[in-house]
Amino acid sequence: MSRAAQQNGRAIARGPGDEDEICPVCKSSRYLNPNMRFLVNPECYHKMCESCVDRIFSQGPAPCPVAGCGRTLRKARFRTQTFGDIKVEREVDIRRRVASV
Repeated sequence: MSRAAQQNGRAIARGPGDEDEICPVCKSSRYLNPNMRFLVNPECYHKMCESCVDRIFSQGPAPCPVAGCGRTLRKARFRTQTFGDIKVEREVDIRRRVASV
């Protein structure tokens, strides 16, 4: 059991989305900043906070900052996440594209 999942010798029940409440770029937590907004890009579906999106993509297209991705992203394509689960978000986007064909 990790140190973060322990408190006073007892295990803390963590929900499935708790690790998603941290920006992978700046490591800011929604716990410390409750007004933090996460944005997702439908190109690779990696979430990051709004301030990181503004900072990284203000000069134009740039590679995704998540390690191992490497896709070129544009600031205009980022949007707020509609569903809590990113897999559901991706599935709905696929179904919308198929329905429009």
